[in-house]
Amino acid sequence: MNNYKSYHSAVKTSYALGIQNQVLPDSFIKTIPRSTTQNWKEISPDKFVGGEFASQIETDLEKVKIILDARVKKLTTAFYSFCRLYISIIEFIGKKNFEKIILQNKESVIDLVNNLPVEFNRDLVCKFLQITPHQFKIWNNNRLYKCALTAIGYCRKRFPNQISQKEINTLKSLMNRKRFNTWSIASVWGYAVKNSHISMSKASWYRYCLGLGISKKRKADKKERKRGSVEATRPNQIWHIDVTEFKTINNVKFYIHTVLDNFSRKILAYTISRDKTAKTRLASIKEAILTQFRTEIPVSELDLIADGGPENDNFRIRNLINHSKSTVNIHLKIAQKDVVFSNSMIEGNFKILKQHLRKRGEIFSNTIIKEIDFFVKDYNQVRPHYVHSIYTPDEVHENPECVNVKPVLERINKERQEANRKFCCKIL
Repeated sequence: MNNYKSYHSAVKTSYALGIQNQVLPDSFIKTIPRSTTQNWKEISPDKFVGGEFASQIETDLEKVKIILDARVKKLTTAFYSFCRLYISIIEFIGKKNFEKIILQNKESVIDLVNNLPVEFNRDLVCKFLQITPHQFKIWNNNRLYKCALTAIGYCRKRFPNQISQKEINTLKSLMNRKRFNTWSIASVWGYAVKNSHISMSKASWYRYCLGLGISKKRKADKKERKRGSVEATRPNQIWHIDVTEFKTINNVKFYIHTVLDNFSRKILAYTISRDKTAKTRLASIKEAILTQFRTEIPVSELDLIADGGPENDNFRIRNLINHSKSTVNIHLKIAQKDVVFSNSMIEGNFKILKQHLRKRGEIFSNTIIKEIDFFVKDYNQVRPHYVHSIYTPDEVHENPECVNVKPVLERINKERQEANRKFCCKIL
C-alpha cells in the first residue's frame, strides 16, 4: 500500500487557481499524481464559504498569470533596471541640469515623442523627460506656427502679444542713432516710452536688443590685457621692489618694503616701518645688495623693476645705483613705462603675506615684526613655491638647476612601482 502524501494548502490553491506552472518548479509538478491534481482542479467553489466571489477572482487570475509569465518577468526586470538607471542619471546630473538639457534640445525632444509608436503612452514619456504633457503640447503647437519673418520666430496672428514690426523698426532706429551712442539701453528705452514711440516693457526692450544683436554691438571694446611678466633665466638677474601697508588690530599702520628675486621668488630683503619714505626703501635695497653681491665676484648686471612712486624713483635710489657700480650695474626700470609689464610678481607676494597675516588671527603693533619675520623664513626656507613644484625659493636660489623636477618624480615613480611589485598579496 502506497503511503498517502499530504500536500500543503498553497500547492492545492495554486492548482485550483490554475497558476501552478507559473509558481511551482517543473520537477515538483511531475512528482504529483495526475489524479490528485485533477481533484484539486475540479473542486467546486460552491462547497466553500465565499464561493460567490470565485468568478471575479478567476478574472483577476488571468491578469496574475500574465504577470507571472517568464517572458513578462524579463520585461519587468528590464523595466526596473531602466528605472534605476534613470533615477541614477537624474541624481548624478541634477534635476535642474537635466531640465536645462531637455530645454536646450527641445526640437529633438519634440521629434522623439512625436515619432513614438502609437502603443507608447506619450504622457508617461514626457514625465520621464521632466516635462508636463501640457508643456509638450505647447511646444508642439508653437512649432506649427514658426515664422522666419518675426523677431521671436513665431506667427504674428497666432501670437498677437509680440511687438509689432513698426516697434522693432523704432527700436533699431533709436539704438543705432548716433545721438544715443553714449546712452545706456535703459535710458534709450525710457526716452522711447516717454515720447510714445513704443509700448513695451523694459525687460522686453532688453530681450529684443539681445535677440537682434544690438546689445553686443554697443559693448565697448575692452583693451587686451597683457599677460605674463618679465622672466629671469638665473638668480639676481631681475629684482622687484615695492611697498605694501598693513593695519594692526590696534589701528597702527605699518609699511613693508620688500625686495624679491624674479627667478627664485625669494624675498631677498625687507624692512618694516611706520613711514613710507625713500630712506626706508633704500635700507632694504642696500641689505639685498650686501647679501647677494660681494666685491670678490665679477661685476653683474641687474634690472631693478619698481612702480613709479616717489619712494622708488628718487635721488637716494639713483645715488645708491651710482655708488654700487663697482659691484653691480643696476638698471632701474619703471613698470609699465620702461617695461611693458606691471610689477605684479611682487604684488602676488604681498597677497600671500596678507593672507598669512589674516589667518594668524589678531595682529598687534608689538607682534607684527615677529609675525612677518616668521612669514619670510617660512616662505623662503620651508614652504615649496607653486612655480618650483617641490622646491622652496631658497633651494632654487642656491641651486638653479634643481628647477627641473622631472628626474625626482621619475625616481619616486620607479620606487613606488618596485614597492608595489614586492607587496605581499593574498590574491596572486
